[in-house]
Amino acid sequence: MLLPAVSVDMTIIGRKHILARLFARRPLAVAPSTVWTALIAAALLLCAAAAQAAPAFPVKYSVDKRYLVDQNGVPFPIMGRTAWFVTSISAADHRLFVDDTVARGYSAIEFHVINHDPRGNNPPFNGNGDLPFLRRLDGTSWNGALSYGSINSEAPDFTTPNEAYWSFVDGLLAYCESKGVLVFMFPAYVGFLGGTQGWMQEMTANGQSRMQTYGAWIATRYRNQKNLVWMMGGDMGSFTTAQNNAEMGLFNGLKSVAGQQSTLFSAEWSGDSIATGQPTYGPSMTLNGVYSWTGFVNVYGRNAYGYTPVEPAFLLEGPYDQEGPDGNSVNPHAEQPVRRFQWWGWLSTIGGYITGNGYVWPFRAPEWRAHLDTQGSRDLARLNAFMQSIPWYTLVPSGLSGMRTLVSGNSGAEANTYVAASASPNGTLLVAYVPPSRTGSITIDMGAMSAPSGARWFDPTNATYTQIATGLANSGLRAFTPPGNNSAGQRDWVLVLDTGAPSAPTNLRIGP
Repeated sequence: MLLPAVSVDMTIIGRKHILARLFARRPLAVAPSTVWTALIAAALLLCAAAAQAAPAFPVKYSVDKRYLVDQNGVPFPIMGRTAWFVTSISAADHRLFVDDTVARGYSAIEFHVINHDPRGNNPPFNGNGDLPFLRRLDGTSWNGALSYGSINSEAPDFTTPNEAYWSFVDGLLAYCESKGVLVFMFPAYVGFLGGTQGWMQEMTANGQSRMQTYGAWIATRYRNQKNLVWMMGGDMGSFTTAQNNAEMGLFNGLKSVAGQQSTLFSAEWSGDSIATGQPTYGPSMTLNGVYSWTGFVNVYGRNAYGYTPVEPAFLLEGPYDQEGPDGNSVNPHAEQPVRRFQWWGWLSTIGGYITGNGYVWPFRAPEWRAHLDTQGSRDLARLNAFMQSIPWYTLVPSGLSGMRTLVSGNSGAEANTYVAASASPNGTLLVAYVPPSRTGSITIDMGAMSAPSGARWFDPTNATYTQIATGLANSGLRAFTPPGNNSAGQRDWVLVLDTGAPSAPTNLRIGP
């Protein structure tokens, strides 16, 4: 029997985080009693979700090392938003941004704590106009200049931190922790090919000893910070000897401080890579971040999941929202809908994802505020809610770690038509993302299910479930045909098979 579609649409009113519009934006052709039943059920879900405790930081590995959990053992999905220049805006503005982030169900942000990229807001100053360092390498005062006549004397000395700047950072980190937000922080983002987007030239001028001193200093300052993941690299994975000495100094300094609450490391290396893949530093990375500028997130996500020894994998970066032809045209691979990269990345890694918006991360006023709420950010609010509504941490990607091949006749993982699918080993849940470029039906190996199951289509553009069937046999192959255009007029859908009773999304991440 075809059941009525029920949606959960997350919206923001002011700076509160609430759940609104419990149904699709079209009338429901169902009896009043059915509507009231759904309303009551949804209200109960809201109460249950609102009662959820904030994560108990610091996060750590799950028992099987496939995902993160908090100190109480509660699974922690990485649902991250890129905020590269967040230290460049005022405290009021970064709180507005964090509030908006939490309201959309994100659990993490990523940024570089000192800013260099000329595309961003007012580098290298913070939101109060303070500089991160006081002096140049020649001992004179640094005025913030990022171009030099002689870099070896005029570059900022990383061993002369400015207390005013770092007190400002303290407030940002504390606010994130109070909101249950995990922070992926680059102490010195090196930048594309060691150029002006990052600090590699200044790091090299400082040399290994000073960079180690800086690394030890920042690790000591944030030794008691519980919501922190240290990030290495920064759009660069191959180093000259001098560059490697500088990066190694920073890395050794960070690791040298005993008693740190947060000891996890990940990295962003070259444009298509995984954190563990860099020959010098890769084996020391403890979170396997996936970076694919070109959008091959399934290929690199599956590589990260399959890495030995096992550690949590997640999509660190793929093509951003509004960085393609519909936005600033920075990345030709960022064609809409960009949500496909996050669905692909999550289902290929299980640990989660981080992504951004091309107009938000530079935090240039006034445009960044206008781009907080886009189709892309609303889509990710729905993805976040979906992840929280299922036991996501039980999933295993198709064909990996003993999981059978879930989609018969699937295209290669590098193809735009690839259906990313994962299932739980106990056979109670299967999730498959059908991208917009895929046409026709998909064929699922029903033997992945442990019992007769129900099947539903989830619309990633309005969080609506549509029941397909119940009691499907858990054997043989079965074709499923997506129901045409979704509510945004595109053709991507999520197939959900489970052996339990069908329900609307539950356990939604809603702020206090």
